[in-house]
Amino acid sequence: MDEKKSAKNGDLVIPGDYLGVIEEYLPGEGVKEENGELYAIRAGRVVIDQERMEISVEPITNTPPLPQVGDVVIARVIEVKPQAAIVQLVKIEGREDREIATSKLAGIHISQVRDGYVEGMSSEFKIGDVVRARVIANEKSPIQLSTKGHDLGVIYALCSRCRTPLVRRGNRLICPRCGHIETRKLSSFYRRMKV
Repeated sequence: MDEKKSAKNGDLVIPGDYLGVIEEYLPGEGVKEENGELYAIRAGRVVIDQERMEISVEPITNTPPLPQVGDVVIARVIEVKPQAAIVQLVKIEGREDREIATSKLAGIHISQVRDGYVEGMSSEFKIGDVVRARVIANEKSPIQLSTKGHDLGVIYALCSRCRTPLVRRGNRLICPRCGHIETRKLSSFYRRMKV
C-alpha cells in the first residue's frame, strides 16, 4: 500500500491534493479536513506555520482587490446630486497593479464631504473631477466614501466653462484660460498626484 507523503512548505498543489494529517497540522486557509486527513481546496503554494502548527494554501494568482473600510481610493465624479456625489472608482492606493474587483460605483454623502456645514454638493464637486477619498462602508452597494480630512478631496479638476485644468489659488480654483473662479472640497494633494 502506498504511503501518502505530507506536503512541504512551498509545494505547489491543486484542489484535492493530500497535505498531511490532523495530528501534524491544523487546517488553515485553503485546506479542508476529511477523516483526519488534510486536503487542498484551491490551487496554490503550501504555507506551513510551525509556531501555530497550521498548514494553509496561498493562492498563486493575485485576486483583484476589494475596497476595504479604511482604504484610500481614487475616483472620478460621474454625477452630482443635491445630497451626494456618485463616483466611479479608478484604483485603490497601494494596489495600482490590479483592477478593482467589485462594482466600481461609490457615493460621497453630503455629511461626509468635510467637517462642518456643507450648503450644496455642486460647490464641492463637479462631473469629471478626480477625487481622493477614504472607504467608510463597503457592505452594500454603492460603497460609501468620505472626503473629510485635509489630504482627501478633489485632486484634479477642469473648468466647468472651457474644460481647461484649473489652478489652485488658496482655497479657490482659477482657470488660466478664461479666468473663471470655482470652489471644490480640495485635497492637499491637488494636482500633485498622477491622475
